[in-house]
Amino acid sequence: MNVEEIDVYRELQEHMDQMPIGFPATRSGIELRILKRLFTPEEAKIATKLRYSAEITEPLESIYERVKEIGISIGELEKILDNMVKKGTLLYKKEGDKKYYANALFVVGMAEFQLKTFDKEFLTDFFAYAMEGFVSEIFKTKIPQLRTIPIEQSITLKDEVASYDDLKTIIENMDGPFAVQECICRKVADMLGRPCKVTEEREICIGFGPIAQMYIDQGWGRQLSKEETLEILRKNEEDGLVLQPSNSLRPDFICSCCSCCCDLLIMKNIFPRPVEFFATNYYAEVDREMCIGCGECFDRCQMKALTLDDEEKSKVDLDRCIGCGLCVIKCPQGAIVLRKKEEEIAPPKDNEELYTRILNKKLEIVKAEVERKEKKRKRREERKAEQNK
Repeated sequence: MNVEEIDVYRELQEHMDQMPIGFPATRSGIELRILKRLFTPEEAKIATKLRYSAEITEPLESIYERVKEIGISIGELEKILDNMVKKGTLLYKKEGDKKYYANALFVVGMAEFQLKTFDKEFLTDFFAYAMEGFVSEIFKTKIPQLRTIPIEQSITLKDEVASYDDLKTIIENMDGPFAVQECICRKVADMLGRPCKVTEEREICIGFGPIAQMYIDQGWGRQLSKEETLEILRKNEEDGLVLQPSNSLRPDFICSCCSCCCDLLIMKNIFPRPVEFFATNYYAEVDREMCIGCGECFDRCQMKALTLDDEEKSKVDLDRCIGCGLCVIKCPQGAIVLRKKEEEIAPPKDNEELYTRILNKKLEIVKAEVERKEKKRKRREERKAEQNK
């Protein structure tokens, strides 16, 4: 890249880094190579003029007021923005004759939108960037972008299940359209020669509303009925996948995750207390009298939360259990149940509120870090002054 290109991509990187889930710089500069792959220099300039909005609220005309200074017409801008949507670098929706656009997060967002175009070169850069700079960013606030909902059959009738923890209610309350697309995590795993150990299905990622319409319009997915949507998700549960909608009362997608393919689960499993990074209201409990130590539950658990104790009975590690219920429905003895946590976590009302919470927490952490460094600097100066007396 020449100096001018480096400047425009650095400006875009800094712009994206102000989003709730940022796009931090690295020593290697690999983030610039990723941006060059995704954006032309002109697109990068335009992207710095856009804002992030989870609900995609800014119309074309409003965006043009900030972009017209670069010398293009509103018609030219519309064509460029539409092409950026096609490339998977922007969020988009249409209401009547009005078009709305917004910056997309890198994850969940741009990376997943590369479903039809990614190759091994992109994957190499993506994984290198994740390790060097992005993993710490995505887990910085411990406010998850996704939450875990339990399998319906794992909840007993006596339990009061909140609507946001009930799969059928979630689907019934969602506005259309509904769409399904291939899982990019499993597509990546297939390309790398390590296919999923949990399911043979690939078309399992569900979208709702504007996100679903994007999938359909861009040829990334196909439209479903509510009934078909519920059927796919129940099949995913039966196969042993963890259902994780976006973390709000009005989710715009549901992921079906495993620990052999899904990057978020893989990364969270590395932590000693992964439950800290999940929004979940349940945990598994084993009846020791009923348990025969058959080990059926081990294979179902995606979080390595189940082990055998000294008496050959299953025990649950509550630092790892995310209350998905996968172990419950396959226990041949009925020895495992889900218990509701004393403190229930209600999700934000919508994605806008979710990402506002994440951004505010991120700013709070950054402020605390700046204050910590300033205190450390002052202590050094005081010690130096004391030594010079």
